[in-house]
Amino acid sequence: MIPRNLFVKALPLVLFANVTSASIPLAPRMGAGGKIDMFGCMHTNDYYIANFAAYQLDPQQPKSARTLQEPLCQEIPKVGATQITVDMLDRDVRHKPVTLKVFNSDKQVIFEAPATVAKQGYISSNINFPAPGHYDLSVMVDDQDLNIAPEKSALHIPLTVAIAVPAPPASIGNLLAIVLGVGAFALGLGVLVPRLLKPKAA
Repeated sequence: MIPRNLFVKALPLVLFANVTSASIPLAPRMGAGGKIDMFGCMHTNDYYIANFAAYQLDPQQPKSARTLQEPLCQEIPKVGATQITVDMLDRDVRHKPVTLKVFNSDKQVIFEAPATVAKQGYISSNINFPAPGHYDLSVMVDDQDLNIAPEKSALHIPLTVAIAVPAPPASIGNLLAIVLGVGAFALGLGVLVPRLLKPKAA
């Protein structure tokens, strides 16, 4: 098993090394709780690295002109048909069977995709989310090299469907720093400006 601290240090190198082989855009994207994920929608555990995307069709568009929206991260705005795509960034995993399961908040399986070898690097499935709520996408790899059950090494991606998630409020410390900064700036202007405008003695 890779030590956690070594894994964290090596993660940026692995991410940049796999950018060219990623099938899902790695541009900045809104993540859970309004946080910006600079690498798209990246998820990791001690064993795997994956980039996640969800797509929902816009029902207002004409059928002849329907196109996929921009990739969503963990906050999916509507219930119903949703295409999810998981890009397995570990190259060795692309030769191993991967199973996708989606659980609801009661730990019931609402969707299970058959084991698939991600030869192109990604696995894509269509899921019908039946109701607003919190879901867990479990990415399980049949990895004989680990000698660990896929359920234990699974990569879990929490999803929020049709629930408005408020943006995190600014902390009191940040507000205080802003107020103090503005106050110091105003005080500085109040002291320096009169001195600069005061006529110098002949």
